[in-house]
Amino acid sequence: MGADDAALPEFGLHVKLAGLTVGPLAENCWLVGAAPRCAVVDPGAESGRIFAAIERLGLVPEKILLTHGHVDHIAHCAQVAERYGIGILVHRADLPYLAGPQWPELEALLGARPCPAPERFVEEGETIDVAGVHLEVIHTPGHTPGGVCYVDAASRTILVGDTLFAGSVGRVDLPGGDGAALVHSIRHKLFLLDGDWTLLPGHGPETTLAAERRDNPFVGEHAAIDFD
Repeated sequence: MGADDAALPEFGLHVKLAGLTVGPLAENCWLVGAAPRCAVVDPGAESGRIFAAIERLGLVPEKILLTHGHVDHIAHCAQVAERYGIGILVHRADLPYLAGPQWPELEALLGARPCPAPERFVEEGETIDVAGVHLEVIHTPGHTPGGVCYVDAASRTILVGDTLFAGSVGRVDLPGGDGAALVHSIRHKLFLLDGDWTLLPGHGPETTLAAERRDNPFVGEHAAIDFD
């Protein structure tokens, strides 16, 4: 979907996911929770628009969740953390991305500020509570060493970051990328989840797990490359 501020969808009976596509790299930032509390997932740019959506929906952010540490997903963490007095959760393996500049030209384009130190690290298999919404963490390295997905079993929805896209997968040609690890994460973690799920990626439209199992040209049933 890659929703903008004119379309703030509701999924399931108890979890609200509002999406904004922000910045020149069209990154999807998500607001996850049950009103009035929420988590801000991947505030990568245009914090003013993120603030406006939060206020229009009457939400109160309580944490920032990161799917990974690339600058287009973290550039406005400082702005969001300061405005709402909240901390950042990220996988430990992606701490180096937060600790120093990645691509100075892109950071300037995004209006990035140095990312605050994480409040704590997320771990494989733990459950993060956001206003009674229970998000399970699945560690999915490959795009970055510390990439994670957040799974809401109640609504059968997964925030997949840049692990998996509609008809594509995350890049592995950037520092820390690992093609074999990415394929393993998708096929042996995400694809093994039972039944169908809605996938909300870090870029581009939403998709479903069933569609990507079947048709994804990189990891689907008929993929030409097999790292397994």
